[in-house]
Amino acid sequence: MELKLKKENISKIITIILIGLLLLIVVIPMDQDKASKSLDADGEAGQRYDTYQESAAYYEEKLNVILEKSYGEGTMEVMVHLKESSDQGDMYDEKEMQVDGVLIVADVEDEAARGDIAFAVCALFDLPAHKVAVIKK
Repeated sequence: MELKLKKENISKIITIILIGLLLLIVVIPMDQDKASKSLDADGEAGQRYDTYQESAAYYEEKLNVILEKSYGEGTMEVMVHLKESSDQGDMYDEKEMQVDGVLIVADVEDEAARGDIAFAVCALFDLPAHKVAVIKK
């Protein structure tokens, strides 16, 4: 009888050890994935920075071209600030960049013209007025 109890205890201990090993096997690859992601964080941060720079440059160039068509070449300098969108509806968990603020240095004397520029940028990027600044050059 004692022998059976010991065999049952040993089989329970072995079962617990096997379950523990199985959990380790499942968890360790996940930790390695996280570790590799953290090792690649510099690369990802670099890619995000490149994407940020490219997106900002794209918006700045397009806005600059449009405004200079109306007010003359060389009259505008545009800076666009972007942020990652916080939409949770994205099925692939990809972050998109959206315009968060715009600064325009305009060589325009007329206050009404600067107001028109600010209004147009607010409408274009769906920004509140306090996120758009048009200052005199």
